[in-house]
Amino acid sequence: MRGGGGGGGGGLRSPTGAGRGAMSPRRRRALARLGILLLLAGLIWSTQPNKRLGARRQRAQRAASLDPALKDTWEADHLPAACEAELAAVLPGSSPARHNANNADNANNADNAEANAAAANPTLARSKLYGKFARGVAEQGLAVFGSDAGAATTQGLGLAALFDFHPESGKVTARLARLDVPVRAVVLPLPVRAPAAARLHQVVRRVLGEEFPPAGGTRGRGDSVWYQDPAIYHFSVFHASHHLDAHAASAAEAAAESAAIRAVARGSCPIEAVVERVVVTPAGGVMALWNVQGGTEPAELRRRLRHALPHAPAKQIVADDVILHTTLARLLRPPPAPRGSAGESADSGGSGGSGGSGA
Repeated sequence: MRGGGGGGGGGLRSPTGAGRGAMSPRRRRALARLGILLLLAGLIWSTQPNKRLGARRQRAQRAASLDPALKDTWEADHLPAACEAELAAVLPGSSPARHNANNADNANNADNAEANAAAANPTLARSKLYGKFARGVAEQGLAVFGSDAGAATTQGLGLAALFDFHPESGKVTARLARLDVPVRAVVLPLPVRAPAAARLHQVVRRVLGEEFPPAGGTRGRGDSVWYQDPAIYHFSVFHASHHLDAHAASAAEAAAESAAIRAVARGSCPIEAVVERVVVTPAGGVMALWNVQGGTEPAELRRRLRHALPHAPAKQIVADDVILHTTLARLLRPPPAPRGSAGESADSGGSGGSGGSGA
C-alpha cells in the first residue's frame, strides 16, 4: 500500500516538474482576479481626494448661503493650496459687489438692490438678518437693563407693561391687558409633539438657568427668566389687527378674513425649517431664528396674506418679511455680577427691589 502510494505520488509530481514554464488555467484566473482587485483598489484610492474636496466644496457652498460672517469659520479649516482657488469661487464675500458702481451713491437703488437680492436668495437674506440680531447684544449690551431701559421695548411694551413682580417672593406673572379691539394674528404653530420644541425648551432652560440664576424678592429666589410654554411655540406671520394699529371688524368681516386666510393656506406648501441660531436681543428676548429648507417662502406667504387682507395694518408687528422666528423666553433681571466685583455688592443689597424697578 505504501509503495503504491509512493508511485502514485511520483506520477503526480512528474507532470508538474516537466511543465514548470507553463501556468495552469486556474492560476491564471486567480492572478487575473487579483489584478482586477488591485486595479479597483487603486481607482478607489485615487478618487478619495476628489471625494474629500467635493465634501468640502459642499460645505463651503452651504456656508455661502448663510451669514458671510461664517467665512472666517470655514477659512479656519486650512486646506491644501490647490483647493484655495476652487473654494474662493463659492466662499461668501470672495466676489466683488454686484451692484452698479455708477449708482453706488443712490440710496434708493441700493435699497432696491438689497430687496432684489433678498428675493433672489431669501436664505442668505435671512441669515444676514440673523447675523445682525446675533451682534445686537455685543454692540448694544442688554439695553433692557441699562440706564435707558424704557427705550428697549417689545412691540412698544417694556418689562413693566408685560410683567408683575411680587415684592416678597420675586415671582413673576404676565400682565394681561384688555384690548377694546382684539388682536387678530396669523401664526404658524410649531407642532406640540415636535422634537424641536422639547429640545429648544430643555436647552434654553438649562443654559439660561446657569447664566441667570434666581434673584429678587426678599429671599433672592425670584424669577430671572420668563419661559414661553413650548406647547404654544409659534411663528408670527401677519396681523389683521394689533395693539399698535387696531382695526375693528364685525363678525361677518372676521369670518371673511378667516375664509381668506384659509384660502391662502390651501394654496401654500408646508414650510420645512431648521434652527440656524438662538439669540438674545438687546430688549431681552430669547429667539430661535429659523432658516427654510423647503416649502412656501415666508416673504411670499406674507405677500399673499397682504393681498388677501387689504385692510390689515400697513405697519406690521413683524417688520422683516423674510424672518421666521420663535420667542422662547424673556430675560427679567440682569445677570449677576462677577464674585468680588463692585457691581455684586451694589446689586446684592437691592436685589429684591431691583426686580420690581427693573420690570
